[in-house]
Amino acid sequence: MKKSIQLLSAFAVAMLMSAAVWAGETQVNLNVKGMKCGGCEAKVTSVLKNIEGVVSTQEVSSEKGSVTVTIDDKALSQEALATALAEKTGYDVSVVTKGATVNAKGNEKAACCTKGQTKAACGSGK
Repeated sequence: MKKSIQLLSAFAVAMLMSAAVWAGETQVNLNVKGMKCGGCEAKVTSVLKNIEGVVSTQEVSSEKGSVTVTIDDKALSQEALATALAEKTGYDVSVVTKGATVNAKGNEKAACCTKGQTKAACGSGK
């Protein structure tokens, strides 16, 4: 009986781990140039929640200048994700891949921490 439960548990874990592959989900790593503080991270996180096809956000780091998300690749391409994030945040965004890099140019005026902003207003202390 105990072996049966262990086998069922192992099978259930394997099914859950492969569910993302069956659903057509892809983890995407992005470089986001211009994030400097927690406010920038909050802005990016908020925008990602409103992009159709984004399944979840694993990490948004202003310190690393990176974002890791999972997308439904049937609803959203990596290129479209980078473009949408750049357009809606103002940051320059690039997809980190082993092959070609996709870059999306942002609008600096829309970014959280713009040139000339005081340290106190930014919150980054940089």
